Amino acid sequence: MRKSWSLPDFLQKLEFRRKEETAMKQDRAVIHIYTGRVQELTEDCVKENKRQSICGLRLLAYALLDTGHKEVFCEKNPEEEVAEYLTGRIKRRAQGKPYFPAYSSVFFNISHTGEYAACAVAEAECGLDIQRVQPIKRERLLQRTLSEAEYRLVLKSEDRDRTFCCLWTQKESFLKLTGEGLTRDLRTLEKPVWYEPFTPFEQVEGCISADSLSSCVYKKVTGEVYREKLLAELGSL
Repeated sequence: MRKSWSLPDFLQKLEFRRKEETAMKQDRAVIHIYTGRVQELTEDCVKENKRQSICGLRLLAYALLDTGHKEVFCEKNPEEEVAEYLTGRIKRRAQGKPYFPAYSSVFFNISHTGEYAACAVAEAECGLDIQRVQPIKRERLLQRTLSEAEYRLVLKSEDRDRTFCCLWTQKESFLKLTGEGLTRDLRTLEKPVWYEPFTPFEQVEGCISADSLSSCVYKKVTGEVYREKLLAELGSL
C-alpha cells in the first residue's frame, strides 16, 4: 500500500534538503560578484575613453573592502585616487590576466560592456565576462565561434541574439579563467569545471567560471554606495 505524505513529513524533507544544500555550499569556494553602471560610478571622470576601465577598478576597490581585503590599500595615501592606486599594484601574466603579485590569495576578474561593468573577487582563480545582447549581424560569426551543437541551439532559439550572447560569455569567461584570452578555436573550446550564467541588467548577460565548484554572491553597487564605502573604510576616494 502506497504511503501518503503528511505535511510534517514534507516539511522535514524540505528542511533536510535545505541543510544538505547549505552543507554543499560550505564546501564550495565563494565568488563575490559586483556590478554597476559606468555613468554612476565615474561621474567625476573627465576622460571619456577611460571611464570603463576606471569603473571596473572602482568596483574592484569596493569588492576588496567588502570582502575584507583592506590590506591591499595599506600603502595608499589620501591624495591618491583609488583606481590609480590599484593600477600601480596590478600586474599581468604572459597572456594578459591581471593579478596582485603582493597578495597571492586574492583573485579577481573585471569585465565591462557599454555602460555596464562587473568585478569578481574570489578565493581561487576565476573568469568573468559580461556582454550586451546585440543583434547578430553576420551568420559567419556563428560559424566561426560555435560548435555544431551550439550553432543548432542558436538557430532553434526563440531569442537567437540572447542565446548567442550567453554562449559567448560562457566561452570568454572560461578563457579569462585560464588566462589564454581569445587565442583558441572557440568552436572546440571545452566547458569549464564549473560556471554560472547570470543576468546583471536587462540587456546584459554574464557568466562566471571557476576550476572548482563554487557559490556566488551578487551585489549591485551604485555611485552613492561606492562613495560611502570608501569614505568609511579609507577616509578618501
